[in-house]
Amino acid sequence: MSWIDVKNNHQLQAFVAGDYYVNDKHVIVSQLTVHGKNLRFAASRSPFPALYRGDAAVADYDHDGDQDIVMTGLNAQGQPEMRLYRNDGHGHFTVVPQAFTPLTDGSIEWGDYDHDGDLDILETGKRYDNKLVTLIYRNDNGVFTEIPVNVPGVYHGVARWGDYDQDGDLDLLITGNDGNGPFTALYQNIKNKYYPVKDHFVQLQNSDAQWGDLDGDSDLDFIISGEDKDGFPDCRIYSNELNNYFMNVPVSIRSLKSCTIDLADYDHDGDLDIVMTGESMERSYTEVYENELAFDFKRILTGIPGVSSGKAIWGDFDHDGDMDLLVSGITICYDFITRIYRNDKNPKVENGQVTTIQPIPRLSNGPYYYYVFASCFCDPSGGDHPKYHLFISNIHKEKRAYDLNYKFNALLIKAVPNWGKTDSGHRTSNAFKTYREAEASRMQVIESYKASGFEVHFLNW
Repeated sequence: MSWIDVKNNHQLQAFVAGDYYVNDKHVIVSQLTVHGKNLRFAASRSPFPALYRGDAAVADYDHDGDQDIVMTGLNAQGQPEMRLYRNDGHGHFTVVPQAFTPLTDGSIEWGDYDHDGDLDILETGKRYDNKLVTLIYRNDNGVFTEIPVNVPGVYHGVARWGDYDQDGDLDLLITGNDGNGPFTALYQNIKNKYYPVKDHFVQLQNSDAQWGDLDGDSDLDFIISGEDKDGFPDCRIYSNELNNYFMNVPVSIRSLKSCTIDLADYDHDGDLDIVMTGESMERSYTEVYENELAFDFKRILTGIPGVSSGKAIWGDFDHDGDMDLLVSGITICYDFITRIYRNDKNPKVENGQVTTIQPIPRLSNGPYYYYVFASCFCDPSGGDHPKYHLFISNIHKEKRAYDLNYKFNALLIKAVPNWGKTDSGHRTSNAFKTYREAEASRMQVIESYKASGFEVHFLNW
């Protein structure tokens, strides 16, 4: 999943590739959105293959002013595939006749690791023979050569480039499962060779990491989150103290595993904010944190549903100067979603509210019958005696997108005046083609929450 400026007109389009299930049928999809009226999107035929269990990265590797894309993963036949698509302008892409080693269950990204002025490729993951490798492809005037690199491969993790020592070349941070369990390590680039840095970092798998100047002191720190050896989520921020030393800084950020992390200045105050997706021990989350410097991060209540096995990335799709969000993944109700959330207020999002743009259309025509529910650990009376509560609607046919969510939200806020202050302030809808299927699912949700000790409240209309 990625944003891409296809026609070099400063309009970002959402590219989504991956897999999902419809009635137990495995579907592999590749979708590219096109801009319509009133900031709405429609799906168009994608020039890129449908791949899953992979990754994609966008950059102008040939210096012609438009964005190209490299992607890797499994195709519909379950075969590994890696392709570089050169943007020839006006939305036309050409496959570059270049041999690459496709990898799955890892990451891929662009970066000028040898500081020669052009972009190289870094990837890590699982090879066709299940061997774990990390590979670098050096770009020499558009010809890519695989370079030996003494860095282990990981799966269910990432490799990230960043010049943490400010010497002009790209060092390498890697995290994931190295075949023996959780693994995290930093490698310093010295004359285009990588050497391990002797520092102790939390060892994680099902993890993601991102470099960024998180404290405003002009050097690169990094944030990392994932699963430790005991299966518990763990999130850390490491402050760059230079001299190859990183200090673990305590932060109030929710630890997530099977996670993704992206950094951008969404509120235009000059520092990097955080969006994360992933799973805690109880459910999935999509979290936005506003950076208040000194490694102080304030959680923003956005109303964006939590997703797992997906991604959330920043991008200014409406070209108004602030960062919007592209979110895709599996919700707590096992709905497969891809949605764009517009940052409503330039330069700052008031009270953290983010509004929904029409989601990228699904390939199926249905379903039609919906119910909506939300849960929280709260005291609906506004007192100091919080308990677990479930609020659930009856079943309705939806005439227009989000009508039921809006109605439910109004009832929920009336029933729970302090809802915005609760820990789990988001709503989830579930939908089916028949009323009977919807009612069966609704009863299953109710019984499941009751069995977990939730008090059930019915918001019917």
